[in-house]
Amino acid sequence: MKAPQKLLLAAAISASLATPVMAQDIEIYGRAHVSVDALDNGSDTGMNVSSNSSRLGFRAKHELENGLEAFMQIETNIRYDQGNGGSLASRDSFAGIRGGFGQLRVGFFDTPTKLVRSNTDMFGDRLGDARNFTSGDNMSFDNRFRNGVHYRSPSKGPVTFDVQYSPHNAEGATADNNRTAISTALTYRQGDWYAVVAYESLESAVTTADGTVLDPSVVRVGAYYNFKPEWRVSAFFQSATDIAGGDRTVYGLGTSYRSGEWTYRAQFYAASDNDTADTGANMLVLGADRRLARSTTAYIVYAMADNDAAATFQVSAGGRDTRLPALAGETQTGLSVGLVYSF
Repeated sequence: MKAPQKLLLAAAISASLATPVMAQDIEIYGRAHVSVDALDNGSDTGMNVSSNSSRLGFRAKHELENGLEAFMQIETNIRYDQGNGGSLASRDSFAGIRGGFGQLRVGFFDTPTKLVRSNTDMFGDRLGDARNFTSGDNMSFDNRFRNGVHYRSPSKGPVTFDVQYSPHNAEGATADNNRTAISTALTYRQGDWYAVVAYESLESAVTTADGTVLDPSVVRVGAYYNFKPEWRVSAFFQSATDIAGGDRTVYGLGTSYRSGEWTYRAQFYAASDNDTADTGANMLVLGADRRLARSTTAYIVYAMADNDAAATFQVSAGGRDTRLPALAGETQTGLSVGLVYSF
């Protein structure tokens, strides 16, 4: 066989062997988000370094017959501050199928209820993240379900419906399904409008002093509106029931304004008292971003949580790997300078 023919045959064999891989769309992605923070618990101040929901992930999808597509994702937390991380699938990790019927997936990932907060939060994964109040003091409604099964409907105009169910929101197998969980959301997206209402209920293992088993539930309502391409205003409301300490409501307002390479942000959150007096708090957060490149942003944030006499809300919890516990009745503050690089 002549040399050109040998080369042609080798190329054909190589192309044939590569076809199964090339038929799939595989992506490696990640985010490095680090900050240097001065955190004050109302009594003392310390300098800290934090890695904030930094991640490394892998995504793949493959076209099937009849307009269907299979997809998967594996994502892990990375601790740039401590030199370690979580397990391989410690963040959103799942496999599923989608098509004209909608989307169905199974795994460990953000619930529809959790996304209400993340879509309206002006300081997600930063100092002053809304989770300091929406999931503070026993209100754990920003967690991922274990063993989650999620369905998302196809869009009916601007409206979509999500439901996620866990037959056993804990590790291992079960014979009684006594830790079920459900999260649902109805979402409206049209032009500059986003609005959503969500409900979540958990069968809990938490027992009160009198032997009552708590089954927490929450209703969340969130919205934002873009007055201009560069100006957004958001609102959030949460009513949580059957939680340790008693029912509690939380509301928040936020805004962001982009001017050139700068974005200015502010938000205010408030939590009511539960069954104990003086357990409410307010949080004010101010910040500015400087876009250095399409992939890279530097920022500065100041946050303050003003606690009532018996309250212990923080400014450094939620989306961060370095957190400072609060002292009851003290005003916790923080100043953070951070860098976010996404790829």
